[in-house]
Amino acid sequence: MYIFETEINNKKVKLYSNHPLKNAATALLRTLNQVSQKTNIFNPTFAMNYGWARYFLNKRSDKNVSYYVVQTADYKNNPSQLRTDDCSDALVIQNMQVDTNMKANVRRPEPTLYSDTILVLKEAIDAPDVYLNRTEPAKNGDSGWYFGLLNDEREGQHDNDEFITVPTSELMKFRGEALRVLQMPVGTLAVFHDNEMTALVDKDDNPLNFTTADDRKRAIAAKKAAEAAEAETGDAAGDDAEEKTADGEE
Repeated sequence: MYIFETEINNKKVKLYSNHPLKNAATALLRTLNQVSQKTNIFNPTFAMNYGWARYFLNKRSDKNVSYYVVQTADYKNNPSQLRTDDCSDALVIQNMQVDTNMKANVRRPEPTLYSDTILVLKEAIDAPDVYLNRTEPAKNGDSGWYFGLLNDEREGQHDNDEFITVPTSELMKFRGEALRVLQMPVGTLAVFHDNEMTALVDKDDNPLNFTTADDRKRAIAAKKAAEAAEAETGDAAGDDAEEKTADGEE
């Protein structure tokens, strides 16, 4: 477990994650600090929407030393009722959405909360080829997103009982990669094969850039290679230091 710490208004704040998501964690803590200039974030009723997620602060004490832990909704279980100290899911999704917006050159993302609803064609849930399309939200709490079957021969002919309306957090259970497009503007259409995005277009059907699964694999491989090279350099420096010490002893 990684722990990111900061001090806000002379109070220690900790954020926990199972992944070393330093940039995402730092951005979140920086935003909390900015919000603290306008409101009391240490109030027990405080809650902050940041991107797709919602965050809270929970007071703790260890050996008579008080600090606050950043909590988020438990998106995999019951996000409307449960909270968790592990912010991993929220930070990962934050990175996914930021990456998609930047690649697609979206200057004004249109927020979607985990609790906002999405209309889902039941038949599409387990289908390999699906799409998401965003229209104007019908009401508050509606994301405007529709999750449908690609090349649906019955498009526009389905009965009402063939659809379900669920919070966008439910996408984690059957199409996690779809979460990366949720901040995209009205008119966006994204196509998925299994859990991989294969196409992304804007409201005028112009293709948009996005990070592919292969791109991510190459980035991970490059990062591991850089870490290995850095570790090797460190080991070599350590060996040189040991040799110099040994020479000195002789």
